[in-house]
Amino acid sequence: MRLHIQKLPLSENSSFTADRFITPYFETPWHYHPEYELVLIIKGKGKRFVGNHVSDYEEGNLTFIGPDLPHLFRKDDSYSQGGSLVIHFKEEFLGSEFTMIPEMQRIVLLFKKSAMGLHITGNTQQVISEQMNTIVEQQGMDRLITLLRLLSILADSNEYELLSSAGVSGQNDKDSDRLNKVFDYVITHFKEDIQLDKVADIANMSYSGFCRYFKNRTKKNFSHFVNEIRIGHSCKLLMESDSSVSDVCYESGFNNLTNFNEQFKKIVKVTPYQFKQQQKV
Repeated sequence: MRLHIQKLPLSENSSFTADRFITPYFETPWHYHPEYELVLIIKGKGKRFVGNHVSDYEEGNLTFIGPDLPHLFRKDDSYSQGGSLVIHFKEEFLGSEFTMIPEMQRIVLLFKKSAMGLHITGNTQQVISEQMNTIVEQQGMDRLITLLRLLSILADSNEYELLSSAGVSGQNDKDSDRLNKVFDYVITHFKEDIQLDKVADIANMSYSGFCRYFKNRTKKNFSHFVNEIRIGHSCKLLMESDSSVSDVCYESGFNNLTNFNEQFKKIVKVTPYQFKQQQKV
């Protein structure tokens, strides 16, 4: 899984792109680009990586991603169909002076927030999703007006969650390739006992050097990253199965129930048992 600087095709008849992508064209490797990206999941589920944030995604999820913020949507099942509706545009898509006008200042603030990635929720998610399904069928000025309307709605909304820490952006190919190998290993082996010296070997670094490198690149400790992957999986099991909390603990890569409960509450803010009970309401 190598970090790619993605170059997006732009029609001579349009100042931005808006398209549907279905497997096998849904998944793009861990990548970044100078364009803003608004992505609506229309089919499938899996893991969403935005900067140093990792969480599950499913149909209907809406994410707004700023320029040069690395991201990846990886399906749980590589053989299942996945799909997204994606809008890409550059900040200067209407000219370099356009963001300077008074009417654009709310949207400029939105652009600044997108540097950390936004998970859009609530009624805003519903309205934007409907508009995105419209925009891919439009042409010309109607299409442009719809995009401006989308940005205005997002700028006025407080129905969002910031995803990544500030300051995470695309790195050079060598560093990014090293980090991608680590991500890929953890995603594949999180149910097992992950030894930090093994991961350091994969990154071709010393134990202490890797710890510093990972913290510097992702703004979080490696152990916390692994726990986020494991807790995300445990939440899915608690929601989708009748498994006991104890069984979920060991199915998610933890070998100690006390530690599982502690890490779960630290990340999800409730205990596994409370989370499971909430799903029954």
